[in-house]
Amino acid sequence: MKSLSFLFLFLLFSLGATAQRIAVLGALDQEIAILLDSLKEKKEVQYGGLTFYTGNLKGQEVVIGKSGVGKVNAAYSTAILLDHFTPKQLIFTGVAGGLHPESLPGDVVIGTKLIQTDFGQIDSVGFKISPFRKLSGGRYDDLYIHSDPGLVQQAEAAAKRVTFIPISNRAPRVFSGVIATADVFVSNQATAEKLYTDYEALATEMEGAAVAHLCRTLGVPFIVLRSCSDNANQVARVSFNQFVRPAAINSAGIVLQLLQAMN
Repeated sequence: MKSLSFLFLFLLFSLGATAQRIAVLGALDQEIAILLDSLKEKKEVQYGGLTFYTGNLKGQEVVIGKSGVGKVNAAYSTAILLDHFTPKQLIFTGVAGGLHPESLPGDVVIGTKLIQTDFGQIDSVGFKISPFRKLSGGRYDDLYIHSDPGLVQQAEAAAKRVTFIPISNRAPRVFSGVIATADVFVSNQATAEKLYTDYEALATEMEGAAVAHLCRTLGVPFIVLRSCSDNANQVARVSFNQFVRPAAINSAGIVLQLLQAMN
């Protein structure tokens, strides 16, 4: 009887410890590299063809993973992570194309809302985006998925403590607002301007809204953090290749400060 009680308490403790982890995802190796370098008690585990790293980061028990590029990869990786680790919160970090007229490479966008801009219908007028669909088949009323307000507030406070890497001809700025997600690498000025004008999007990327959709569906608080590697214009690919690493470090810097403040 004592042995059964001990086993029950052990399993309860183990599940509780797992549930207290904070999940951190990035699409690329560069986006999680600085976090893995700082990870203590690092252990590597594999599920569903993916590699995850558990350990302690800035005093928090975390699980870190690479989602892969694009909405499908991001949704799959998020689903596997949430199923196996049941984290209490999820932070997505990485780079993006800046859309604000004053945005420059190195700037940071804290995502307050996420929108999927390549999901909708084409009629005689043109393309119109649609709200996310529920697993039950119905539609959500809002085009946007809102990040956890508490995490947004904490991220904004954390950003003030980060020494960002300057990439452009001024110190990096921090914006808070909409992040647009689509399975498209935007390198067209007109498209970039339309995303900003039509949806008030401050950054464009390829994973955030998919991650947000999974988190909302499963009730996991989340936030998406991005640093601009380019301006989503005609030289976006060149800028991305040149600035992906320092931009990724800028975004990861907020993650580190955010985790440290949670102690």
